[in-house]
Amino acid sequence: MTRMAVQLPIHKGQEKNLRALPFAELCLALLIVLFSWTGMASAQSIAFFPLLDLSEDPNGTNGPLTEKVRQELLNREKTLIPAEEIMNFLVRNRIRTLGRLTSYQTSLIRKELGADLVLQGTVCQVDEGDTPLLSLNLQLSRTSDDQIIWAKTEHLYYSDLTSLLGLEDPHNLEDLYEPFFTSLFATLPESSDLGGKAIDTLNIDTVIISPNYLRPGEKVSCKVKMHNLLNEEAIQPQLVLSVSGQEYPLILDEEGYYLQTSWPAEQEAGFYPITLKASWPSGIVQQGVVGSYSVDVQEAGVELHLIGTEHDGEILFSDKLLIIPKLLEPEPITRWEITVTDEEEEAIVIMAEPGHVPRRITWQGKTSLGSIAPPGNYWITFKVWDRAQRESSAEAAVQFRPDGPEILVEVTQDEERVTVDLDNIVNLPLIFWWAKFYGEDGNLLKLVQGSELPVSIELEGSSDPEYKIQCLLTARDILGNQTQKNIPNLFKLAESEADFEDISIETEWIEEF
Repeated sequence: MTRMAVQLPIHKGQEKNLRALPFAELCLALLIVLFSWTGMASAQSIAFFPLLDLSEDPNGTNGPLTEKVRQELLNREKTLIPAEEIMNFLVRNRIRTLGRLTSYQTSLIRKELGADLVLQGTVCQVDEGDTPLLSLNLQLSRTSDDQIIWAKTEHLYYSDLTSLLGLEDPHNLEDLYEPFFTSLFATLPESSDLGGKAIDTLNIDTVIISPNYLRPGEKVSCKVKMHNLLNEEAIQPQLVLSVSGQEYPLILDEEGYYLQTSWPAEQEAGFYPITLKASWPSGIVQQGVVGSYSVDVQEAGVELHLIGTEHDGEILFSDKLLIIPKLLEPEPITRWEITVTDEEEEAIVIMAEPGHVPRRITWQGKTSLGSIAPPGNYWITFKVWDRAQRESSAEAAVQFRPDGPEILVEVTQDEERVTVDLDNIVNLPLIFWWAKFYGEDGNLLKLVQGSELPVSIELEGSSDPEYKIQCLLTARDILGNQTQKNIPNLFKLAESEADFEDISIETEWIEEF
């Protein structure tokens, strides 16, 4: 049998009172003190760092979402290091890159802030418009040994919450918050075993790992700078980096500033910690995790939806085309690019931006120089690059038809009648057309209207060679393009003397690109 003595915290003045209690009451008092002490010891402090938002810049932050996550954690009775202390820590230690901390920085968090856990996150996607979208990635790790104990990516789009009748449908980003954070924090551990072995910092000043996200087989480089290089005449340890069971010796660079090495990344996807080992001739081995990197084997994937007018299986537009890209696998995106190429494979539009994928893009049929593109067929290509610079793309075809309908007018006559034949030259359906015919005195002779062409219209003829019939013709196609023609004298047209004018082509352009 093993006997264990436990000394509980007892304040002055309580010892006498406890001794005076009966045995049963004494046991109850001890249990109350024990549970109260255990509850105080289980409160674990969390250092929550600002969320990395790549849409701003490679080291950008998202203040409003950071504050929202912070409030959600406080509502769940989590003990957080004050935000002001977090910012002072970042400034004091010159930490400019968020979303990833070295083991040395993690040890400083434990030493300077007294935090048990570190919570970091990245904004994958966010949209505050009429169709809100929110995607976050969070990662919780211990400061004692820099081990990740919880990580989750949550994605919510407004369409996930829409109903058939539109009851309580989300209209802004705040409408997504309650279901989003309920799901995000559903698996967040209430407490964690903090018994991990404390990190031995090994007097490390700076660790540079490049890149932090990469593809299988790509070269990983690591540079380590010590606070003070060891005296060359003194006994020095052998320094190696250990990753996935493989060891890579550190060699001093030519400038004598960094210890460096490199190796090929693993073939399997995952998160790989890097451990620095110092082996002394005495047999003592010191080690600590100095950083990590992630291997990405899967593309984010993207699909492209064009919203225009569909005709014969093709998408057409005349003034505005909505382009909606969507990630197939939500993850942080470093940059995106959209190009529009013509039938001769010449790029007429190129637009690229850093950060997450936009909710939608509107093309108004203009080139990057601001001029109206000629009518024709175009290809739209949308590309994204993830943190490992893995490229995904999608493309779609569209027809740009900004011109109004082309109506062929042919006139034949004899002494008794005049026949006017109308036909639609362009293979694009009409919404409507109408033709008005006026005599010399201005009286309306006939009004004909419809939605389909060709058609033949008969009017009363005249033997008077000076007799005139005026025609006003209007037609609008399914894209909204409209044509109006004024033919002052149909008889002149019958004599092959073209004498008519286009009144206007109603097409409106709104600058977007």
